[in-house]
Amino acid sequence: MRISPKLLIPVVVAAATLAPSLPASAAVDPSSPPVSSDGQQQAQEAVDAWKANKPSSSVDAAPPKVDGSATAAGSWTTRTSLYRGSWLMWANEHVDFASDNSRVLWSSGFQESGAVFPNNVTQNGTSRVSNEGWKHVWRGSYTVGAGAPTPWGNVNVYNASSTATTAVWAGNGSSGSWSD
Repeated sequence: MRISPKLLIPVVVAAATLAPSLPASAAVDPSSPPVSSDGQQQAQEAVDAWKANKPSSSVDAAPPKVDGSATAAGSWTTRTSLYRGSWLMWANEHVDFASDNSRVLWSSGFQESGAVFPNNVTQNGTSRVSNEGWKHVWRGSYTVGAGAPTPWGNVNVYNASSTATTAVWAGNGSSGSWSD
């Protein structure tokens, strides 16, 4: 079906004439959807829980490998975990490494995260920033968003960025911390 331009002209003129007389609250701007004050309060509480939760690291040590495959006798293979968050949004920074009493043999880092809608956690990546023989340092960053659902989708009301730093060293040692 094709609509004649003669019919469209009056419709466009009528719409242009009536639009300025509509109240401002009737106008809908999809680029900035409305967020209720309840949604803002819940989002703020989620971000506050994230910022308040900076626990220390934990270390999950495996028994020393003595099979001579990946590591030599007298060395350790260990996983460190640095967790932050709550059930609303969380992040977990891991570093696996092997060391003996004098050096770190290898290390590998990875990230895990999760969130309950409308909150979100973005993994910005983790990388080894120092590779000395006796010590390796890993740094990973995350961006969290506490949102509020709208008819147009999720809208982040509050955002926060955090960095996890994990150091592993010879002799099966490790430490970790969070910074904002």
